[in-house]
Amino acid sequence: MNDRYVRAARAAVAALVFVTAAYHLWWGFPRSLIYGTALLDLASRGLPPDPRPFLFVAFALALLSGPYLVIHDKLSLRRAYQLGLALMVLSFLGWVFWHETGHGAFLTGAPAPGAGGGHSHGGGVLGTIAEHYVVEPVEGVIKSVELLAAALFAFLLRFDSDADTE
Repeated sequence: MNDRYVRAARAAVAALVFVTAAYHLWWGFPRSLIYGTALLDLASRGLPPDPRPFLFVAFALALLSGPYLVIHDKLSLRRAYQLGLALMVLSFLGWVFWHETGHGAFLTGAPAPGAGGGHSHGGGVLGTIAEHYVVEPVEGVIKSVELLAAALFAFLLRFDSDADTE
């Protein structure tokens, strides 16, 4: 494969990962601070908090740690591509699971506070995805970014000759 395509794919996937991590930190960090302070009160009443803020921050930190670990020879390029692909796919599947199970209703029997954004899902997975492009366009764009990043990680796994050495 032409090195130019591999370099372009590396740059593109880096940008997509940064966008994904930035969004998840932007959304999750302030909410995790709020939920963190209320965690003890919620636990005493038997109600779990919305887990998304904590998961979003952990996800973003995992994404951002990848380049650091590769640069400092703590993680091979091949393993970084594999983990990046897995994280992107898991994020997408987690999002689908969240929406297809009633916005956290599986945790308490009722949707998480503020979850739902004024929409409901009735058309299955494809309907959920399509609906978010209309009702929650930022979510739709972020999920597209994640899927494109996953495709680029798969491309790099296959065609980046530097990732062949493990």
